[in-house]
Amino acid sequence: MFSKKKQGLINRFRKLFLGVNIAVFVALWIFTKPLLALPYWLGEILETLGILLIFAGIMGRVFASFSIASRKNKVIVDGELYSVVRHPLYFFSLLMVAGLGLSIQRVELLAYLLLFFLACFLPMLRNEEKFLIEKFGQPYVDYAKQVPMLVPNFRKWKSDHNISIDMPLVVKTLRDASWSLLIIPGVEVIEYIRGVVGH
Repeated sequence: MFSKKKQGLINRFRKLFLGVNIAVFVALWIFTKPLLALPYWLGEILETLGILLIFAGIMGRVFASFSIASRKNKVIVDGELYSVVRHPLYFFSLLMVAGLGLSIQRVELLAYLLLFFLACFLPMLRNEEKFLIEKFGQPYVDYAKQVPMLVPNFRKWKSDHNISIDMPLVVKTLRDASWSLLIIPGVEVIEYIRGVVGH
């Protein structure tokens, strides 16, 4: 793909960047009070919506793996989810991040998570775009002009007549995404810790 120098600072050190930001996020969550006190009923709605977004993100990532199957980096996949957004896996990861932010009912931490996601993954997206343009040339440039990079436009939906399912890829995607379900009991554990430390 690209040499390490061409990948950019965040791409080169993304694991460190990810680890530091997770630690900062958890520390802010445990040791700070909410900037905005939400009514109980609104908090319950946001928590439910957050859990639904986490599940939607998991299912979306699995469906995206159906579309791409074993064709990744071999052809331009432009049907199903790839007809409405160029990077559906990132979009559904963003849904899961937003789901976490909503489920903890902290507006400022939701903003932190979204900014962190964009800071971490936009450079990776740009790097992938450069790779795909180098690999496929003008056909990918034309595809990119028609389909949004990260925010889906469902009016552009088109279906493939046949989809070849790569089951090992689907299982791997489902397994990886399912780790996100640990967010739900994780929220309860951290809320308990917050109670212990007096927040």
